[in-house]
Amino acid sequence: MNRLSVNIILSFMLSLLIWQTLAYYSILEKLCQEIKQQLKLNMKVLHITLLYESLCPDSRNFMHQLGPVYEEFEDYIDILLVPFGKSQSERNGAIFHCQHGPAECKGNRLQSCVINSTGNQAAQVKFVVCQMLAPDYSRIDQCANEAGLLTDVVHCLSSETGTKLQLQAELVTKQYSPSFIPTIVYNGVFDQQLQDHSLRDFRGTVCYMLRQQNLLPSGSTICQ
Repeated sequence: MNRLSVNIILSFMLSLLIWQTLAYYSILEKLCQEIKQQLKLNMKVLHITLLYESLCPDSRNFMHQLGPVYEEFEDYIDILLVPFGKSQSERNGAIFHCQHGPAECKGNRLQSCVINSTGNQAAQVKFVVCQMLAPDYSRIDQCANEAGLLTDVVHCLSSETGTKLQLQAELVTKQYSPSFIPTIVYNGVFDQQLQDHSLRDFRGTVCYMLRQQNLLPSGSTICQ
């Protein structure tokens, strides 16, 4: 066997080893996230429901708060992202009417599809914040990649799955009959004062709720 053949074989084996190592760490990271999420569901945390819509300026503005607050407090909060807002459905999802037109309906459906593709809340939030702050929908793949998500958005958007996800989002939204979007709900109960404070200072409101429910460990300085 000549030197060139040996080099080719060695290069191939090295590439295979690198690929297997990356795949292993990817699987391990996903497993760790799933375990972490399950542990969080089994412990006492602050439950937050965020009702928003894809083209709402106020929803987009709130994303500037959501990203850093979730990243800081993800061990203490459980968040449900509901992209529907003041939309309405007809004929069991055959038609959707959205506050900011058909483009928003597409955006809401897109958000539902990607959110549903993973149980990793950190990835959900990262995608939603990235995509909501993009000037248009051209960054779907970029935002999904940055969040570590691989999902067939096109199929979901054009299938019954996308419709069902939006109908589910509508059911959740109707529980609270929001007069303003975004609406932030804590532990399943809407409170106007908490809503107003959240829009101005989401981090401060989260800290207030964590203290009220004694959800911070003794000696924690996270809210100082």
